[in-house]
Amino acid sequence: MPKEKLFEKNFEYYDRWFDEHDKIYQTELKAIKKILPPFKKAIEIGVGTGRFAAPLGITLGVEPSHNMAHIAKQRGIEVIEAQAEDLPFADKSFDLVLMVTTICFVDDIDKTLQEAKRILTDDGYLLIAFVDRDSELGKMYEKNKDKSRFYKEATFFSKKEIFKLLKKHGFIVKKCTETLFGSDLEHLSFEIYDGCKKGGAFLSLLARKKL
Repeated sequence: MPKEKLFEKNFEYYDRWFDEHDKIYQTELKAIKKILPPFKKAIEIGVGTGRFAAPLGITLGVEPSHNMAHIAKQRGIEVIEAQAEDLPFADKSFDLVLMVTTICFVDDIDKTLQEAKRILTDDGYLLIAFVDRDSELGKMYEKNKDKSRFYKEATFFSKKEIFKLLKKHGFIVKKCTETLFGSDLEHLSFEIYDGCKKGGAFLSLLARKKL
């Protein structure tokens, strides 16, 4: 699959990006931590190199890229090499599913959300973080994605679309944070706000499985 091959080939570049953009990375982590619920058994779908799972205390992840998974394992993450649309877990296995900038790379977002719901316990949470296509930074990414090593294969979604998809698949959004304001990576504002009404690029949504 083309998206997998991109990450398989550029895994070192991907992981190095977080060191080179540490302020962005740390701000994204803080935004997620603000709404991270207590959990007993959690998993990150699209765990990548473990940059989010590890500091958030999540020790299990799913990742289709072997090379990315190898680095995540070095960070103490147990990684299952599988697809988001076909998760090898029993129903109601986890009380938290995390996805950070994963949805723009999946092949089928509907199947991905169906699987996330399936593996969640009845009182479980989905925490999904993504770049809002309609934000200033999102518009820049969309405009220039053909020049990007990774985003050229991405499908960006707007905040409105994600809220609609979550509702469609039986999730109720309980909390939201937003951050990263500005039109390019060199001139960003790093305030973190509760709610999703100020136009931030990086949105984190905590959604509960609807019974």
